[in-house]
Amino acid sequence: MTAIVHHDATALLTSDLQEESEQIQALARSLDLPHRALDPARLLSSNLLHVLVHLATVSASAAAVVDAAEMPSPVHLRALARIESAQQSMLSAGGSMSTVLDQLSVPDSGITDTAGLVQAGRLRASVLLTSASAHLGAAAAALRATPAG
Repeated sequence: MTAIVHHDATALLTSDLQEESEQIQALARSLDLPHRALDPARLLSSNLLHVLVHLATVSASAAAVVDAAEMPSPVHLRALARIESAQQSMLSAGGSMSTVLDQLSVPDSGITDTAGLVQAGRLRASVLLTSASAHLGAAAAALRATPAG
């Protein structure tokens, strides 16, 4: 890979990571808002789907970082570590939502405040996604600092 092509690929990856960071932060903010859904479980399921789609995108970015050079530089390895931290936060957010959905799926569970349980799961996920967003922003900043040549 020539230096120019490598630089262009790194610039594109940096831009993608920054955009993904912003989208995940927007999702986190939306999860932090109260909801008035008629079916809170369906809302939470939809939120989980969004997290999983973002997780797939972030995973593709991790692969691109590894593929960026024959031997990843220390900058690439730092970015990869941040992306992996973001993935862990996203998996935890998804796990939090899955746990709530599992609790809601138990017949006669005695849950009296479904909306409150869903909102608590959304709030936990929001905190974790905010962390993921910060990690992705840090990964983008690390790549931005990559020397051009």
